[in-house]
Amino acid sequence: MKQDKIIELYRGELWECQLLETVLKDEGIDCFLTNSVRSGYGPIIAFAQQIQVMIKESDAEKGLAVLDAFKKGKAVIS
Repeated sequence: MKQDKIIELYRGELWECQLLETVLKDEGIDCFLTNSVRSGYGPIIAFAQQIQVMIKESDAEKGLAVLDAFKKGKAVIS
C-alpha cells in the first residue's frame, strides 16, 4: 500500500495554526502541527520560529479550499 506524502499547508504563528488545525479537523482533514517546543509548563515557542500545519498530499485540494475560506474569515461548508 502506497503511503501519502506529508506536505506543508500553512506556516504562521501558533495561535492561528491551532485555529486552522481545528477547522481542518472539523472538515475531516487529518493534520498536525510541527516546530512547537513543549515543556512541563506548556508550549514554549521561540520568537523567530514559525509553526507549520501539515496535511496529507491527497487532502491538498480540500485543504487549500479550507485555508482560503479561513484566510477570508468565512465559514467552510462541506
